[in-house]
Amino acid sequence: MAIYARIEHGVVVERIDTGDYDINQLFAPSFVESMVLVPDDQQIEIGAPLDALPAADEPTSTTQNSRLLQTSARAETESAPSARAWRQASLAATEWLVTRHRDEQALGRGTHLQAAQYLQLLEYRQALRDWPDSPRFPAADSRPAVPQWLTHSID
Repeated sequence: MAIYARIEHGVVVERIDTGDYDINQLFAPSFVESMVLVPDDQQIEIGAPLDALPAADEPTSTTQNSRLLQTSARAETESAPSARAWRQASLAATEWLVTRHRDEQALGRGTHLQAAQYLQLLEYRQALRDWPDSPRFPAADSRPAVPQWLTHSID
């Protein structure tokens, strides 16, 4: 079993558990190129910058057409472009939840999210939008906190 992080614009956008399969059996080489192998003892956060993952000691073996990105150690304070990329990825990663909730309401169906969860989601997304105006931006420790229920639903 292996865990991979799919990277877009230097930010983790998806966590992929390959189970008993090799990553190359599941995805096309061009898609595998956007992934990084996550060490067994490492936790990853959707929306985290690529440099949040530790550097690999040696490249992971894959087919010749595939390559995995290697990462560097995370700096105490990240650059503004990197922080903005994380922010944009976090907004993009939660957009589907907002859309689904609104669609369910418009159709008069029950919603997957409870009212309190939806409110927390909206508040989190607004905090992401407001974060660049914070005096502590782009420090990673000043990022808006992800609601706990959302952290569990992404994993």
